[in-house]
Amino acid sequence: MPAIILAGGFGTRLRPLTEGIPKALIDVAGRPFLWHQLQLLKRQGIRRVVLAVGYLGECIQQTFGDGSAIGVSLEYSYDGPTPLGTAGAIRKALPLLPEQFFVLYGDSYLTCDYQAVERAFRRSCLPGLMTVYRNDGLFDTSNVEYDGTRIVRYDKKNRTSSMRYIDYGLGAFHRSAFMTIAEGENRDLTDVYQQLLNAGKLEAFEVHERFYEVGSAEGLCETTNLLLESPPMPGKADRQTCFSTSFLSEVREIAASLDVESIEKAVALLAAVRERAGRLFVLGVGGSAANASHAVNDFRKIVGIEAYSPTDNVSELTARINDEGWPSVFAAWLQVSRLDSRDAVLVFSVGGGDLERNVSPNIVAAVDYAKSAGATIIGIVGRDGGYTAKMADACIIIPVVHSDRITPHTEAFQAVVWHLLVSHPALQRVATHWESISKTAAESV
Repeated sequence: MPAIILAGGFGTRLRPLTEGIPKALIDVAGRPFLWHQLQLLKRQGIRRVVLAVGYLGECIQQTFGDGSAIGVSLEYSYDGPTPLGTAGAIRKALPLLPEQFFVLYGDSYLTCDYQAVERAFRRSCLPGLMTVYRNDGLFDTSNVEYDGTRIVRYDKKNRTSSMRYIDYGLGAFHRSAFMTIAEGENRDLTDVYQQLLNAGKLEAFEVHERFYEVGSAEGLCETTNLLLESPPMPGKADRQTCFSTSFLSEVREIAASLDVESIEKAVALLAAVRERAGRLFVLGVGGSAANASHAVNDFRKIVGIEAYSPTDNVSELTARINDEGWPSVFAAWLQVSRLDSRDAVLVFSVGGGDLERNVSPNIVAAVDYAKSAGATIIGIVGRDGGYTAKMADACIIIPVVHSDRITPHTEAFQAVVWHLLVSHPALQRVATHWESISKTAAESV
């Protein structure tokens, strides 16, 4: 979808910087801010932009023209002699816009996945979508109560303690959302959001990347620092580059969000298993089964815990599936292994098991059996942790930062977490090969 940028404000909070130029043209990291904004949109695959301008809008048009110099098609919609407000400006620009389009503010720098927002908007079949960010009053005053699925309340004036989210600043709309506004009427975008919410016609999409803005002196400083540290790459601004950047950004966010307390609890439990000469049984299906095989090696070799994975024995596994069925395959294997209270079960799973949805019933049965045997249960799982999280003595949940990439992130971070565990000074007994070589070389020097 194309985007309309609301760039008609007076920039009063940035005076005297904006006394002679519009906010879109203030210098940020050596370029006009709008240049950075357009490069970001281009990296997201957006090549057509309408600029809704007002105060000194002709300066913007003189600077950027039709956008061909930077590979974006630009069109301009002027407020006219009287300011129209953000929604009124969109209403006036409708002749330049298709049925569906993005809306963002001229002072915002938003690095979320626009394609994911567009997919969610199209799936909803609703006339409007608001992106929300869990702000907890950190970067600005939170103004949205969001229950994880829908917006319960949105109010910029009458805020409540339940409002932990904020309007992120990126919207997606069908043109019909603005047709109730009379031509030339001054209306705010907040009013449109509120009207759609009251009618039950506003979709919500949670993003996990913080927002940046240049509407305030503090925001200008933060955004400048961001762009100086991570300058855009106009020569590589394509969808592939955008995906790689987004994926790695998600990885950083997950790493920063992992619950260290849960990890340390798992370390203590595993140390206790080793102390009492217990065994570790690692369970996983699909990609998690491959992780289980690798983890077994590390826990045996590096940590010194006797460890096994039932999926390593393909003959027994498939025989049990064939004769006894899939749901009982892990529980039966643990029973034959005489699992007892000295032992531990480590579950690798994306969903964690869910009988109601028939997701990994073998994990659920194994967890139940482990509980009945008095064994320790540890999980490294995704989503909300499922059945494993409810029953485990320690469960590390891989946070969901992108609904389309739950599986790759979870299975990748299973590896990160178990490598953390086996490398932890409370567990590691044997140095890994290359580290031991490096240490020997250093000592010889």
